[in-house]
Amino acid sequence: MAHRSVHLLEAGIVTEQRFAGVAEAPAALGPAVAKQLQPEKRIRVPFYPRDRWLTAAREACILLSDAVCTSLTAGARVGILGGECTLVAGSVSGALRVEPEMLLVYFDAHGDFNTLATTPSHFVGGMCLAHVCGKQVAPLLWPGVKKIAEDHVYLVGARQLDPGEVSNLTHSKVHRIAFGREEVDAPSLLNAVRRKPVWLHVALDVIDPRELAAVALPVAGGPSLKSLSELLGSVAQVADVRGIEICGFDTRKDPGAQLPGVLAEAFAGVFS
Repeated sequence: MAHRSVHLLEAGIVTEQRFAGVAEAPAALGPAVAKQLQPEKRIRVPFYPRDRWLTAAREACILLSDAVCTSLTAGARVGILGGECTLVAGSVSGALRVEPEMLLVYFDAHGDFNTLATTPSHFVGGMCLAHVCGKQVAPLLWPGVKKIAEDHVYLVGARQLDPGEVSNLTHSKVHRIAFGREEVDAPSLLNAVRRKPVWLHVALDVIDPRELAAVALPVAGGPSLKSLSELLGSVAQVADVRGIEICGFDTRKDPGAQLPGVLAEAFAGVFS
């Protein structure tokens, strides 16, 4: 990765009150991550939930989209400390305005590829990747969200899929990359992203919950934090990583605040 300044965006965006602990993640992670990265700019994206959390998420995502676009246009690399995965609708829209051919590498234990027609829960976070790929039945966050071509998306480590997601992914052009406790297909990912502009989305539930349980929706069978850190570092060595967003950390499950420093060190290699 070419040397660039770093802009750190803190966007604790969530769509439901039950994930309030995830909304607090940027404040918990920010000091440790800023110490590691020494960002040129550190920006908080306002999120003010009122009666309708989804409305607040929409407003914050629009602001995030503009912030990402501004930072990339200035030549900076972007780090985002996020809440739910739904922030991808803002970040990717902003990044695509600057890098239309960008690849999205999406690390998540879940598929996030339901639509309003297939979702069993109506949780927006379970539909956000499908949304940015243009598969929305109705606008989830805001009309006109800039979509990414499905064949530019790499879903890495997904191991808990709803039946509708399985069907949606099977009929899509999204690439699936194995990344779990027993199987890691790193060569396929590294070959795909080599010399390409890349945006990294990392939901921390992709990591094995035996090692990292402080996430909103843990799923057994994931890789270690070390394996994730090493793979991200390898991607950064061969691709032009323009930004990374880290989602899903639940501060309420880390009462001793043991994890911010550990996570900051694990992700610092992406910006080396």
